[in-house]
This record gives sequence, structure tokens and C-alpha cells, in this order.
Amino acid sequence: MKKMWWMPVILVFMSLGLIAASVNEPLPSDYWDMPQATGKTHDGLENNMRPEACAQCHQEQFNAWRDSKHAHAYSPGLVGQFPGMGHGAGNECLVCHAPLAEQLYRDAGDMDATLSTLLKNPEGFSREADLDSKQAKLPLRHAGVTCAVCHVRQGQRFGPPRRGSDIVGHLDGDAHGGFIATKDFEKSQLCASCHQFPQSYAINGKPLENTVFEWQQSRFSRQGVQCQTCHMPDRKHAFKGIHDVNMVRSGLNFQLERKGEMAALTMTSINIGHAFPTYVTPKIWVKAEALDAQGEVLQHWQWVIVREVGYDNGWKEMQDTRLMPGESRIFVANDLKENAKSIRFYVDVVPDAFYKGVYESLLSGDLKPKARRLITKALSDANQNDYRLYEKELSF
Repeated sequence: MKKMWWMPVILVFMSLGLIAASVNEPLPSDYWDMPQATGKTHDGLENNMRPEACAQCHQEQFNAWRDSKHAHAYSPGLVGQFPGMGHGAGNECLVCHAPLAEQLYRDAGDMDATLSTLLKNPEGFSREADLDSKQAKLPLRHAGVTCAVCHVRQGQRFGPPRRGSDIVGHLDGDAHGGFIATKDFEKSQLCASCHQFPQSYAINGKPLENTVFEWQQSRFSRQGVQCQTCHMPDRKHAFKGIHDVNMVRSGLNFQLERKGEMAALTMTSINIGHAFPTYVTPKIWVKAEALDAQGEVLQHWQWVIVREVGYDNGWKEMQDTRLMPGESRIFVANDLKENAKSIRFYVDVVPDAFYKGVYESLLSGDLKPKARRLITKALSDANQNDYRLYEKELSF
């Protein structure tokens, strides 16, 4: 049987894996179980769960969030697959891409309408936080993983303790009738609901996304370095990761040297608290070229850092060459030719490599016109995310 390296049902599978891990008190035990933001009655902005409403008082947090992947989790590449899946399967994907009960599809018509809306408004919120803008009138799902997803349940606000304070529990305040402060917002376990799949959905013994477990096995966990330490430094809501070149560079160390008739690049994961990359979507290429005196390429080498999975009568893992926290990997260009005068190593990151394959396969098939337009945009966007992480030439 022909192997299929993607299937639209992967999103269903992935969403089934996004089962909320238990979080410590004082957060309610069902905090991530079909979370609902609205419920308690407030006046004016208090009832508005749009991020633009939150930005009226929390401008700094909004400005960081609006450029994050959380803000764009309800993406063309996601929504463009839903017509072939149905709104029920789509809702299972929204468990992490737009998790609130208010964000789910009511029926197939509700889902179909969102295709046109997303095509006209690819950014599902007002970047200037203008509550009178057209974007601010969109269904809440278009804002993706918005403020209320993490901070609001039944109208009650939750968050970390105030800066410089360890006081937890209900804290009085003029806004929102106060809020519930909990240190759980400063712990990695808070992220597990979407970044740790259960063992029951493992492939080759490892969950498809295994980030929190990888962190638990690392020195970062033992030293108390949480997910928020790196991805929300100083409580910033940018949530930077594999798509950010400076973020990735800060986590790795490179050393290039010649050893006799070969040259070696040593890559070490020094500040990454999980596998690099942690998920199955990115691919990292390590390449080397031997050059002559005129700069012509004499020899070429390449290696890949990836966890590659595919579907063929069940999910299978083809390879896993990722770096674990603290691990060093040596890439050797050997048997250099006598006329080689230099060698160049470079490392390229393809953050959306898996998704590119999904989009290309979908576009080669029979898609409804609106879905095709969304997937075409998704592929174009993904192609713009590739970047060169490292490049260095060593002369002999």
C-alpha cells in the first residue's frame, strides 16, 4: 500500500491527544475541560471576551500577544481543512486552536460561514485594539488562543500573583470584581493541556507532542526553570518559539573546527528545555560544502534533525534525530579533497515542514474553492517562515 505522509485526519488525532492534564489547586480541577469564559454578569467591557476589550487596560500584554502564534492559531491552514472533515471534527481541532466553548461551531452552517469570514479578515482581531473595528465584531474563535482562553472562566478572572507578591487566592480589586491569584500560572503544567499529549496516543512509545515530559526529564525541571521562564520572560505574552530565529539561536551553541582530513560542526542544546525541535512539524537541515580556491563546490554533505511520522494503516515513526536538552551532536564532513581550500557549514530551519506537505497534498486533490484559497494562502505563509539559523566558513 502506498504510504501517506499526511492525512487530514491528523488534526482530529492531534486534537484527541490534547486532553487537559490536571492542574494544581487553586485552579478548578475542570479548568481545561470544555472551558467557558462567560457566565458571571458584569457591565460594559467586563462582558466582552474579545482581546480588543482586554487591551483597553492590558495594552502591553495585547501588543505582545498580537504577533504571537497564539493570536493566529485559528489559521487558514487549519480552517481550510474543515470542509473535508465536518464541523464536529473541526471542533475537536479547536480544543487547542480556539478552546473556549464560545468559540466552537454550533453546526455545519456556522463552520461554512467562517471560511468566507476568514478569507476577508485573515487577522481575526483589530491590531490597534479598536473596539469599533470590523475585526472586533468577528466571532470570538477568529482570535484563536485569546486572553480569555487562559484567564477567564464563568466570568471570573484568574492569573498569577501580583508582581512582587506571593499572596494567592481571591484578591479584591475594582476591575472584574477582583481576581483569583494562583502560582499555577507560573508553572509548566499550565501549558500541558495543549503541549503534552497522553501516552495513550504515543507513536513508537512517545506521544506526538511530548514537550512537558521532555522538560520534566531535563535539568531545567530540576532547577525550577519553567516553560514561562523562556517563553514568557518577564510575563511577556509573545510566546516565541521555533519560528523566531533569535529565540532558537539563544538555545544552541555551535563550534566549527578542522580535524585532519575532515571538518566537524558541533551543535549543543544549551538553553532548550525540551527536544529540539519538540514537535513533528519542523525540520532542521545541517549542510556542509567543501570549496576550492575559486569558491566552486567540490563536495556536499547534509543531515536532518527531525521527528518524522506518517500514516500507513496506522501511525508510524520513520525517524527521530532530535537533540535532547544538553545533548551535543557532531556533524562530520570527511575525506576532504586535496584541492579543498575551505568548508562552509550552514543550518536551515523549516518551521512548518510537515504542514507544507499537508498543504501541497491537499492542493493536488479536490478542494472546494474557498478551502483551496485558504490552503493556498497557508502554503504561501509557511514558505515565508524558513530561515537560516547558522552559517560559517572555515578556511584551510
